[in-house]
Amino acid sequence: MTNLSKCKKNKQYTICGFDSAVDGVLRRFWELGFTVGQKVKIVSTSLSKKVFLVQIRGYLLSVRASLLAKVQVKDD
Repeated sequence: MTNLSKCKKNKQYTICGFDSAVDGVLRRFWELGFTVGQKVKIVSTSLSKKVFLVQIRGYLLSVRASLLAKVQVKDD
């Protein structure tokens, strides 16, 4: 398992869990569709790799790398 901020572009991963996320952040992840077992793919990154464009549940979402570091994923 690795965190989502260290994953490669255009490769699909499955969410396994979350690292020590504050309750508010964890709840927001759930509201956005980041649930255990969900498929996720990194579409692109900013030049500084501080912002990621992520595809999940059929839509695109822009997320900071510091938040994606709390999402644990595994290869499909």
